[in-house]
Amino acid sequence: MALPWKHHCAMTSCDSDISTGRAKNDITALPAPVLPWHLQALCHHGGLVAFIYFLTRSKKSIYSLPPGPPPLPLIGNLNVVDLKKPFQSLMELSEKYGSIFTVHFGPRKTVVLAGYETIKDALLNHAEEFGERAEIPIFRKTTHGNGIAFSHGELWKTMRRFTSSTLRDFGVGKKTIEVRILEELNFLINYFESHQGKPFDTKVILNSAVSNVICSILFGERFEYEDPIFLTLLKLLNENTKLLGSPMVQLYNFYPSLGFLFGAPKTVLRNVDELNAFLEKFFKEHRQEFNENNLTGFVDAFLMKQQQESRNSHTHFHNENLLFSTLDLFAAGTETTSTTVRWGLLLMMKYPEIQRRIQEEMDQVIEPGQMPMLEDRKKLPYTDAVIHEIQRFSNIVPMSVSRSTSTDVNFRGYMIPKGIEVIPLLTSVLNDKSHWETPDQFNPSHFLDADGSFTRKEAFIPFSIGAFYFSTGSKNSPFKLPPGPPPLPIIGNLHLLDIRRQDKSLLKLAEKYGPVFTLHFGSQKAVVLTGYEAVKEALVNFTDEFVDRPPIPIFEQIQHGNGVFFSNGELWRTTRRFTVSSMRNLGMGKKLIEEKILEELHLLIDTIKSSRGEPFSLKSFNAAPTNITFLMLFGDRFDYKDPTFVTLLRLIDEVMVLLGSPFLHFYNFYPFLGLFLKTHKILLKKIEDVRIILRNYIQISRQDLSENSLSYIDALVFKQRKETNKKDSLFHDENIIASVLDLVMAGTETTATTLQWAILLMMKYPEIQKKVQEEIGTVVQSGSQATYEDRTNMPFTNAVIHEVQRFITLLPHVPRCTSVDTHFRGYFLPKGITVIPSLTSVLLDKTQWETPHEFNPNHFLDADGKFVKKEAFLPFSTESFPQATFSSARHWYIIFIMWPDPTITSL
Repeated sequence: MALPWKHHCAMTSCDSDISTGRAKNDITALPAPVLPWHLQALCHHGGLVAFIYFLTRSKKSIYSLPPGPPPLPLIGNLNVVDLKKPFQSLMELSEKYGSIFTVHFGPRKTVVLAGYETIKDALLNHAEEFGERAEIPIFRKTTHGNGIAFSHGELWKTMRRFTSSTLRDFGVGKKTIEVRILEELNFLINYFESHQGKPFDTKVILNSAVSNVICSILFGERFEYEDPIFLTLLKLLNENTKLLGSPMVQLYNFYPSLGFLFGAPKTVLRNVDELNAFLEKFFKEHRQEFNENNLTGFVDAFLMKQQQESRNSHTHFHNENLLFSTLDLFAAGTETTSTTVRWGLLLMMKYPEIQRRIQEEMDQVIEPGQMPMLEDRKKLPYTDAVIHEIQRFSNIVPMSVSRSTSTDVNFRGYMIPKGIEVIPLLTSVLNDKSHWETPDQFNPSHFLDADGSFTRKEAFIPFSIGAFYFSTGSKNSPFKLPPGPPPLPIIGNLHLLDIRRQDKSLLKLAEKYGPVFTLHFGSQKAVVLTGYEAVKEALVNFTDEFVDRPPIPIFEQIQHGNGVFFSNGELWRTTRRFTVSSMRNLGMGKKLIEEKILEELHLLIDTIKSSRGEPFSLKSFNAAPTNITFLMLFGDRFDYKDPTFVTLLRLIDEVMVLLGSPFLHFYNFYPFLGLFLKTHKILLKKIEDVRIILRNYIQISRQDLSENSLSYIDALVFKQRKETNKKDSLFHDENIIASVLDLVMAGTETTATTLQWAILLMMKYPEIQKKVQEEIGTVVQSGSQATYEDRTNMPFTNAVIHEVQRFITLLPHVPRCTSVDTHFRGYFLPKGITVIPSLTSVLLDKTQWETPHEFNPNHFLDADGKFVKKEAFLPFSTESFPQATFSSARHWYIIFIMWPDPTITSL
């Protein structure tokens, strides 16, 4: 019987020998006539023994279970299992019976999986078959099947999906959570320093610090370390953790009908009731103060979801699920993390030379007085290796959480019936001699290569296999790609695609193959994601796994792996971080840029008026947003008739047309045919013409450079000069010009095209245009200009702006590729495979929009006419930069500001 938080270790008294990671007293199989103490107690109840044996006798089974030790009547194999450290007993049994065997815990049959290859095969290649949670009596009694950890079926899938998404929204895996951790760390350091070097018990304070980070995510607030309610909660939690791993609770799980004989399970239930009473009181307070526009944590998000599904009689978002989901997160997150931290402290005390080496490495990377950041990890390979080795060696969850088969499954020659408990013995993986040189020793070199660089290990799975990924060089690929249309030789599935409107073809294929499917673009495989749920889960819950850009031949030719859009790894992270910071310093997102937009608006209005009511091309609108972009990039705007400006506008327009050409797509699918195609050659020539103009501005910036940069180019050149003596600087000439080129292309065409679409839509729907005019006229005084802060008072106008972006689906998809081997929705995607998140499918998702194929501003308005945010509004992917930065509402609202002018309403 596997329980979740079993390997409990107090700082003052560890159950294991720290030098080997093994129990101090190895167990051996007891002679058959002699029963362990915990079984002798049962045998005093002779009548019960006979009765239970009669009830639990196994009938002849049609299933072929793996071999294992022969069971005794009633007790099964409990005579050869040490219930204080069952994982060690199972390790010994695996040496005799192999990597898959059957153990009888009393009348309960359990299949045990041992060793990396077997566990990987079961939990990855047969993820669906081994995907259920085992029925464990103590948790069934406490949770009644609710929560995240021990629920089943559709309820478990719904709660897991909601929880993963919500935790990401509140910062888990992002910069936000790092800030919270650093804030809590300061409180913890102050507490340590208050003891002035005197001994103190670290257990309670470490539990408190870890719990506070979790509380900030769950409840939106932290507790003081001396808070009596907080200390009581931690005490109850700690006591239950000990009891859940105790022999008496495990005996209750094997013989639940004898529960009246055991006191430990009753204590567990009593503690859970006390924890629930606190949480119910806390939820009541949150309901009274609930504000859907100011969600503070997981609990608030759950309450909002509960409110949204109030009319659904079959909703999973009821009070019991809120209660036990919160308790699951609070309990699991606190105990595992704090225990790992305590192990880390103990190991650093035992190995001072390792601690000293970590300190030296950190001193070289981190400035005095600064705190280490997650982004520093790449520069701290030894420290990273030690952190991973602590988790491997401490073996916090030795048997993972028990699984059960969701269906009858034929696995490695055995027929395992539906519903049988399965224990993935993680201890056997973390100590697998075929994957670790010295598995019984604490050795950070397990995670370092010959050059001292950090290296991932396939067999590093301290918390089950679901959160970690594996790579292989085998030709017999273990990867399980999603289904899709069968490919034809050479062309793959190209015969099913409209090359000019691939997004429509993908939507049609999704109707047949589901939200996740595989498509062959010639000989290249790609995984397509469609619909809001699948796209959001990938790009939000698996941000790091789907972060890379695939190598697209034409962009490889243009940028050679440099720039903001099509670079990868450290170069992408560094360039993106610098670009975001520089743009903010130059006024993006601030009052300064709004003033520049308004200045440009006046010039645009004058240009439109100069036509004196005569027809003119909407291409004229390209000049204004392009000038705002150029102002940020070059530090100055252009006159609309400036020859260089006119040339740039023409080149950008021609490049964008060529990028959408079917011939260019064929070049990307079959780059070896480049000799016979000419579109890409024309494109490269026009790109080079743009580069010549950009190089000229970069050269001007170098000649007249100051620290107070006035443009993005100035900032790049200054950064390059600052890192002149840095050997591996990423701010070289190729990256500088590639970055500027990316922003020139992204910051002009997307915004200008959106403005043109908005004008056309207002012409088509004059009643909507009229309503916008009336609302602006009500809010903005005559002769004044609308400002960004007026947006909250113009809900209909705001809704129209958002609906324009949704309706036109300007960027149908932005290709990604997996940065590591990734387990996603039951499929196993190899590192480097192209992933296409269909943004069109999100913006037209019938489950998210009432009339997805109609232009309808009501999509963004509630029953009272107030503007509402929509989660499925992803016109530029889930990233807000760089595409969305230049296409923000700050640019787009100018189109509506001018309509009240009587000289322009004829548009």
